[in-house]
Amino acid sequence: EQQKQKDPGLEARMQQIENDRQAWIASKGSNPTPHAVITIPTVVHVVYANATQNLSDTYIQQQIDVLNKDFRKLNADWTNTPAAFQSVVADCEVEFCLALKDPSGNPTTGIIHKSTTVTSWSMNDAVKYTAQGGSDAWDSNKYLNIWVCNLGSSLLGYAAFPGGNPAVDGVVILYTSLPGPPNGAP
Repeated sequence: EQQKQKDPGLEARMQQIENDRQAWIASKGSNPTPHAVITIPTVVHVVYANATQNLSDTYIQQQIDVLNKDFRKLNADWTNTPAAFQSVVADCEVEFCLALKDPSGNPTTGIIHKSTTVTSWSMNDAVKYTAQGGSDAWDSNKYLNIWVCNLGSSLLGYAAFPGGNPAVDGVVILYTSLPGPPNGAP
């Protein structure tokens, strides 16, 4: 609702995206034909105020691996899905890979480590702007942006809605909420 108040055209764009999605679903019928897996180049912005928050590249890659297993229904624990959702568990045919080239075409690991003096972030999207102590988004038409940082107010994370401002398009995650060691539970 806050995003809609800031951007009066957002609701109409969101509705158009939903209409397009429903039309695509209707055109595929109840038995869609298989198609190629979509690979999404991803950039992870690790925005840290201390060494504990500066997650290693190895740890970030492990998180991408977990994400891929979940989206491809290759995770061993998918059978633990609550009964109400068992009928819709699926291989989403989406994979994520750390970007190999930056927006200028230069080689990259797909991981940005950005030191900041900001000790805690909120949902105001400041973490998505270098000028506010964060890290600028890469072109959201070409990359999925994920910001990993220290969120305050008991936030685990938040995401932008499709159709919104491309400068803030992406996902923000509390650095301690990622699964697996050293920070999170399985």
